[in-house]
Formats: sequence, structure tokens, C-alpha cells
Amino acid sequence: MKVGILSDSHDHRDAAEGALLLFRAEGVGMIFHLGDVCSPIVLAGYRDPSIPLRGVFGNNDEDRAGLQEATGGAFREGPHIETVDGRKVLLAHSYARLQAELTGQGRFDLVLFGHTHRPLTMHVGTALVLNPGESCGLLRGKNTCAIVDLATMEPRIVEIPLPGTG
Repeated sequence: MKVGILSDSHDHRDAAEGALLLFRAEGVGMIFHLGDVCSPIVLAGYRDPSIPLRGVFGNNDEDRAGLQEATGGAFREGPHIETVDGRKVLLAHSYARLQAELTGQGRFDLVLFGHTHRPLTMHVGTALVLNPGESCGLLRGKNTCAIVDLATMEPRIVEIPLPGTG
């Protein structure tokens, strides 16, 4: 199974919609959002039962009740653990909230965080650690997300095609 990962939408609805179209085209089976959606309307199209959404709140997600309502209760406080396709996935908005969990002991297969707006892939012990960058494109000028194939643990940072731009 492939998973789609995005973070730091910061009210950029076109990028969130573009990421969803990309994830559908790639055949992802689950989507993770790592926080800072900001306005719940940004994830309006993400209540598709065929591609479940899971997420963690970011420091700019002030309307948490609205975000839960818009996504069917998909968001949690981080760090949060999910098991997907036999893989243990740890999610948080910021890396600082993960450090106590990262022991290099093989507890997690995939560790996800956002907040920095910078794409990153690295390994800590046996865990793949990934930041998809910023879907909003505000700080770095690139709207990015990530796709990970859980069978091979192969990550890809992908630029999000914005609807109506090409």
C-alpha cells in the first residue's frame, strides 16, 4: 500500500486539492496530514471513505472542532501512532515532539513530521523519517507532499500540481 503525506497547508486550498488529485492518481490507500491545515474548508474533499485520512493537529490549527467536523474526526494530538498495512507509523507536527520516541530500537517503521516547511528523508535506526515539506508553498516557493510505498519503504517527495495551472 502507498500512503500520501502532506503538512502545513496554511489555508492553501488549491494545493490541498492538487495533492488529493495526485494521491488518487498514485493509488494511495491512506492519507496523513501532519498539521497546520488552519481553516477546515481546506480539507473539504478529504472525506472520501475509499482513502482514509488521519492527521495530527499543528500549532496553527485553532479551529480544532471545525477540523474534526470537516474530516469526520480524523485528527489527533501528536505524537500519535497508527498501524497501516503492518507498519507502525508515528505522526507529529514538529520533530521536537518526536525525539523522546526515537530510540533507534526499531519501534517504528515510518516517522512523520512537518512544521519546518522543509522536505526531508533520513533514517534513524531502522525507521524512515520523513517531512513532506510545505503543501502551501509559502516559505520555500514549492508546494510539496510525499508518497511512501509501505511494501518497499521507498519515499518520494513530490511537487504538487496545482489545479488550473497546467
